[in-house]
Amino acid sequence: MPLEDELGDVLQKARDGKAWSQDDLARATDIAKDDIQRIESYQLTPEDSLVLKLAKALDLDGPSLIDIAQERWMPKEPSTDPDFDLVCLNVFMGEYPVNCYLLRCKATGETAVVDTGANPKTIISKAREMGVRPNMILLTHAHPDHAGGLGELSDAFDCPTYIDHNEPRPKGSSNFKIVKGGDELTLGKLRISCIETPGHTAGGVSYLINRSLLSGDVIFAGSMGRANSSWKELFDSITQKVLRLPDATGIFPGHGPATTVAQEKEHNPFFKGRAG
Repeated sequence: MPLEDELGDVLQKARDGKAWSQDDLARATDIAKDDIQRIESYQLTPEDSLVLKLAKALDLDGPSLIDIAQERWMPKEPSTDPDFDLVCLNVFMGEYPVNCYLLRCKATGETAVVDTGANPKTIISKAREMGVRPNMILLTHAHPDHAGGLGELSDAFDCPTYIDHNEPRPKGSSNFKIVKGGDELTLGKLRISCIETPGHTAGGVSYLINRSLLSGDVIFAGSMGRANSSWKELFDSITQKVLRLPDATGIFPGHGPATTVAQEKEHNPFFKGRAG
């Protein structure tokens, strides 16, 4: 699975953090605006010296950003947990891939769906293949690529849907359960901690099971989510919560490959030297 964000995506998100236009970035770096447009639209891979200029202007780690630009880094898979199975389903909203997860307690077989994607039939088919009937649906946020198809899943599994108290309720369920940061849910013998991680949306929430974090669109391997709600809140959610978890904690995002806290502290250009 490729990284969710390329160099152009990282630059756009970093500009958002400074409320800069492409003109502002061009002035700060003496790089032509046309070149910045081409970089951000994946038409130009700049020389390392220019990547370092961009990194300095945008408060990004230069060597990490070069690795992203040159496609030289991919995260290693997190360790598996002996207490549960975590099945990642790469479903699509149109042509856009989205990670949904089936979380199954090994001791009891109780199962949760984490985010729904927009193709519920894929989830229903996989649950039947595994011989499970999910007991709950956990939403990290309510965007259509993560909560689409909720109605079909609710009808198929007849189970409650959990969502953060600050997040709007998507269509499709008549059985919402509201969570706040610090709440703990039970799935078989598993304990699921709810961690409020706003910024991508006002009511973003991540779910921590042992040392595995299902993080939605808060952080991606080598990047961060888009700050639709608040860039500062999103940055703080990552630096003050996600990256303060133990280094071995696996991060299972809504897009792109899984990673770990340690790898993001070492390789993510937004956060190297600024977290933990």
